[in-house]
Amino acid sequence: MSDPASAYIRRQFPPSYRSPAMLYMNIAVALVAGLMLFEPFTRAPVSRFATHRMRRILAKRSYCQAAGAFFAALLVATSQPAPERINPLLPFAIAIVLLAASVYWLVRGRLLLRQRRVFNALH
Repeated sequence: MSDPASAYIRRQFPPSYRSPAMLYMNIAVALVAGLMLFEPFTRAPVSRFATHRMRRILAKRSYCQAAGAFFAALLVATSQPAPERINPLLPFAIAIVLLAASVYWLVRGRLLLRQRRVFNALH
């Protein structure tokens, strides 16, 4: 006997959506998005901005993260509708969080590219 939930899933989604490859792809996308979102919070809070070159490298990485989060938000927002058991607003909420992360990294990259004040300790 099969329960009504599995029968519903079989009716709604073709076998290609239930394949293990699709499941692994969903897990991989979720893992990459999680790593992108939480990577800045896992670093030690030491000063890494000793040279202008390091600041430019960090700014470039921040811009790359912003671009990745933006395209992930587009992918999530324009994907197929969610299954019936998931609230349809959930993918849009995830897309909004990714857009917010993208804006954060854009601002951070711009601040890193700004010239530092050399004599700010004198004031």
